[in-house]
Amino acid sequence: MNKAWINHYCRKLGFEIHGTGYIQSVKKSSFKDDAFEKQKELVRNTSPVIFDIGANRGDVSQKYIDLFPSATIYAFEPFQEVYKVLKDRFQSNMSIHCYNKGISDTIEQREFYVNKNADTNSILKPKKTGLSSDKQVENQRIIQIESETLDHFSNEIKLDQIDILKMDIQGGELSALYGAKNLLKKGAIRCIYSEVYFIEQYESQPLFHEISKFLYEYGFVLQDIYTPIYGKGNIAWGDAVFVLKDI
Repeated sequence: MNKAWINHYCRKLGFEIHGTGYIQSVKKSSFKDDAFEKQKELVRNTSPVIFDIGANRGDVSQKYIDLFPSATIYAFEPFQEVYKVLKDRFQSNMSIHCYNKGISDTIEQREFYVNKNADTNSILKPKKTGLSSDKQVENQRIIQIESETLDHFSNEIKLDQIDILKMDIQGGELSALYGAKNLLKKGAIRCIYSEVYFIEQYESQPLFHEISKFLYEYGFVLQDIYTPIYGKGNIAWGDAVFVLKDI
């Protein structure tokens, strides 16, 4: 008795049977926008302040402005070649402010690894995992970028609250959070949407459990994990939404 034959009858009852391969591939479709829909549900401010750290070419900033038309977005992209695309894309949008800076725990010039795929650029040196992603993170050159902290930047522009802190910075997430300790202590960051890793794709990379533990100490809980990517049958990385317990 094969699965197709079984499903022929199961559909009449309103369900189907799927294997693990299907469950893992579903991430490419129906799970795709869940994280953004959940953020829209969680954030009650109709004019939220959103920080897009690792803004790349601005696709996520655009998604946020579509979800929250009255939002103010601060987009940070340290890689000059990609930053130019970001800057040009939003040059006429007064709600999106672009900065050619990286966000970490220090204010200084620091090394930045430019890799084969610009989406994998990082302040951390890439390493091999045995997964297909290894080809994408092959280092091409090392440059210097300007690094900023969230605490210093927010103080400079006199910002009291960040409704959504989005991070896609290839292993630099914990460093960025260390540079936001004052904001975290005050409960000034309400929701965090971040890429998280379960394997080390970069040297000395903090993994999910380390980030989760750090945020828990500041009153954050994990809401859920979205768009999981698998390698060798195990979860390799995904996107996590953390919220303050009182949100």
